[in-house]
Amino acid sequence: MYSYLYSAVIHGVKAEIVRVEVDISRGLPGFNIVGLAGKTVRESAKRVRSAIINSGFEWPVKKITVNLAPGNINKYGSHFDLAIAAVLLECSGQIKIKNKNKKFFAGELNLNGNINHVKGVLSMLLAAQENNFKEAVLPAQNKKESFLVKNLSSYLIKHLRDVDNLEDNQENILITPKTEIKPAVDYTDLSDIRGQKNAKKAIITAAAGGHNLLLIGPPGCGKTVLAESIVQLLAPLDKKELLETASIYSINNNLEELNLVKKRRPFVAPHHSITAAALIGGGHIPVPGEISLAHNGVLFLDELPEFKSSVLANLREPLEKKRIKIVRQQGSYYFPADFQFIAAMNPCPCGFSGVKDRSCKCSERDIVRYQQKLSGPLKDRIDLQIEVLPLEKDEILTTPPTAKDQNYTDKIEIARKMQAERYLNSNLKNNSELLLKDIEKYCQLDQKSQKILNQAYQRLKLSVRGYIRLMRVARTIADLNNNDLIKESDLIEAVDFRWYAEKSEMLL
Repeated sequence: MYSYLYSAVIHGVKAEIVRVEVDISRGLPGFNIVGLAGKTVRESAKRVRSAIINSGFEWPVKKITVNLAPGNINKYGSHFDLAIAAVLLECSGQIKIKNKNKKFFAGELNLNGNINHVKGVLSMLLAAQENNFKEAVLPAQNKKESFLVKNLSSYLIKHLRDVDNLEDNQENILITPKTEIKPAVDYTDLSDIRGQKNAKKAIITAAAGGHNLLLIGPPGCGKTVLAESIVQLLAPLDKKELLETASIYSINNNLEELNLVKKRRPFVAPHHSITAAALIGGGHIPVPGEISLAHNGVLFLDELPEFKSSVLANLREPLEKKRIKIVRQQGSYYFPADFQFIAAMNPCPCGFSGVKDRSCKCSERDIVRYQQKLSGPLKDRIDLQIEVLPLEKDEILTTPPTAKDQNYTDKIEIARKMQAERYLNSNLKNNSELLLKDIEKYCQLDQKSQKILNQAYQRLKLSVRGYIRLMRVARTIADLNNNDLIKESDLIEAVDFRWYAEKSEMLL
């Protein structure tokens, strides 16, 4: 007797469909799993046997062979339990499964037959959808993932007994998903932050053009809350981005951290004690790291010099290629890492170097050593480097007006539309990706702006990279002001940002 069903295995952040085949034949009773099955899959033999018996079914006392095809892909995970148990029961004639060519199964079994939540279901559902499956049989605890895939009907079951005649048990069919999704905590609005006019301009510019940003200032001046405020300025995730990001969070089993209601972009802020494997991903069977959790969102590193140099060095590849490659003996794994990088740091170990009315306890050697922890290659990937100063007394004690800043959200929206139209027939998404050849094409200057650029080049002694960063920022400021050409005022504001950057780079 032979039968089959379908499940999937996660490889990186994507899933591949697996055909679960069962053959029951005469011979010495036994249960064998073949097809490059890992330890977690081989352990399912005992779970499946106990779950079948404790669910009121009979265990076939015959030779049972389970094959997971294709045989050239490593299989791991406890989510194969449900598919193995269901096809074994169907093969032995104890249950009926209709339209099994269009059904997909994933779930972990307890010894009593209850079905547990499994990780990575969203990636599996997306793979099932691509392969024209119409129905999925999932644990009831995975209902949130099933809500996100609209073209796939889901049977949400709690016990192995529910797998028999699924179509006859209409209560298990998912119909109204939206009411189940709860909103996540939102971040501070930029208009609620007191003072810091120049830093706010930098946040708005970074949000409009996708620029990486470094905030340099003493403790308590508002660097962290400024960084968090960018989340509400970024465009909501579109359908494709939402599914990409949610599938990564599903693999890491923390989907509830995403704001699925407002479709906010993720804001990931790991502690400075994080290891390289936790930041970029890793493990015997690699799983996504923090940079992949920040995919389509923001990666914020507070106290940047406190991170290990070896950890920060791993950011170069994802900042350049928008993904990270991890190589293991069983193969190569690619994890997406297209994030906006924001960092914050103190000017010195004590935090008060150059701060008015505060004495710095650090020696010049300590300050230089502290600043040099930020390597040149990493610094070169940050367009905006802004000094954030402590608030004055009046800024702290005076209650700001209740009305929000007038039109910065409208300006950001205009800037995004201008970039979308400008780069429609290119591989560019925003101004932060402009290279030297692109600047010559898209960053046209009027005569007055050309004079300002020549003066800035002499005074700031710009390198090629410095020039590229200046023009990227100038292009975004011009877009914020709805200017097709970069005007004098746009370039002056960009040069003003470069003054702060040059000041910090002298320390670095």
